[in-house]
Amino acid sequence: MNKFIAKHLVYYPIQYVRGQKVKEYLPQVKGLQFLAMDEINGLRDKKLRSIINHAYTNIPFYKERFEKAGVQPEEIKGIGDLNRLPVLSKREVLENEKALLSPNFQKKLYTRKTGGSTGMTLHFERESDALALNDAIMYRCYEWYRIDIGDRQVRFWGVPVTRKLRWEEERKDWILNRIRVSAFDISKTSCMKQYERIRKFKPAYFYGYTTAIYGFCLFMKEVGINLNDLNLKAVICTAEKMYPHHSKLFAEVLECPIVDEYGSGENGIIAFQCKKGNMHMMSDHMCIEFLDEENKPVELGELGRIVITDLSSYAMPLIRYDIADMGRPSNKKCSCGVNLPLMEIVEGRKEDFIRTKEGKLVHAAYLCYTLKDDSVNEFKMYQRDINTLFVQIVKSPSFNSTSEKILDQKLRTALGNEMRITFEYLDRIPREVSGKLRYFVSEVSN
Repeated sequence: MNKFIAKHLVYYPIQYVRGQKVKEYLPQVKGLQFLAMDEINGLRDKKLRSIINHAYTNIPFYKERFEKAGVQPEEIKGIGDLNRLPVLSKREVLENEKALLSPNFQKKLYTRKTGGSTGMTLHFERESDALALNDAIMYRCYEWYRIDIGDRQVRFWGVPVTRKLRWEEERKDWILNRIRVSAFDISKTSCMKQYERIRKFKPAYFYGYTTAIYGFCLFMKEVGINLNDLNLKAVICTAEKMYPHHSKLFAEVLECPIVDEYGSGENGIIAFQCKKGNMHMMSDHMCIEFLDEENKPVELGELGRIVITDLSSYAMPLIRYDIADMGRPSNKKCSCGVNLPLMEIVEGRKEDFIRTKEGKLVHAAYLCYTLKDDSVNEFKMYQRDINTLFVQIVKSPSFNSTSEKILDQKLRTALGNEMRITFEYLDRIPREVSGKLRYFVSEVSN
């Protein structure tokens, strides 16, 4: 699709009908990134006071939480006062999804699901304004690399298992002027077919799972295809931490910027890498804390758990939400011109490939699409060897006599019938030493 048509005649009108006025937010958020740090912090704290007051006044879950902590909403004046409130865990969100909603919220809500690296299927309700702001923030960051709304994107991502969901994603891909490369099927044969499709599509940039893009580039290098002929503006890697072996290969086969994006389905972009290589936090619309094991703020440069308070979602506020990642806050200054503060991601989501006997690589995120099911509360899977998968599941109340068969069939859609799949049902899946629940572990040597 032509970029102008995609942007002005498809994307903007559809977003406007949905009440997501991205076009109105864009000029606002673009200006905020250049404010002085004191102004950014002042704006953040003003938004924080508003969301705190709303949560206390309108949501009994938070009112009770504040009162148990002995805190009145007017006492939270800025990010430095947040440590007076308890941290909200993913487990608490799972068990209180309805209670976290604003009961009298009038605007239309959109449901989002996320499995994430923790293996919990969580549901989030977001109003149009919050979703529009997230998109505006995203395109603000993309503009650092001359990427605009309507630019053609190749998306290395999951493909839904059911026909209905696949159709919905194809429709979304068309609206956003992008084509999708399945992260669940990264093999030499499929990558060769996809390359021809990509070449004809003439994308402006790649976007997707770090390891999926890595796998594609690896196969392209093996067969001697020069990816620089695509003239990409950038490759944006997300959902997984970029490790040195990823960066090394990308530098060998691509001459465009390789960009690290850090975010979550719950919060949108949390931090984004600029051309100087620094990760800028989106501190103009969220509070980002780095906490130690006792939930105390760490010093600058020290390792801490990343805890987020989103300042734009009034339908379902998440106050001091522990997203189960690790990072370091920084007081360094960046010369790129953007004044948003910096952070270093130390431990992001460690996703990997499921490997089959036929040599096929299926991205581990396939588990999120398969097991992100209303019959499953938590999940974890081990690949013991090339032929064996061991799946642990915590059932939800929706789990019934046919659920296991359905899940088994979904897994075999990508993994084939020869894979031995064993299910185990637990009340709670054991955590890592760090307290995190890593949803996929491969014991197969690369």
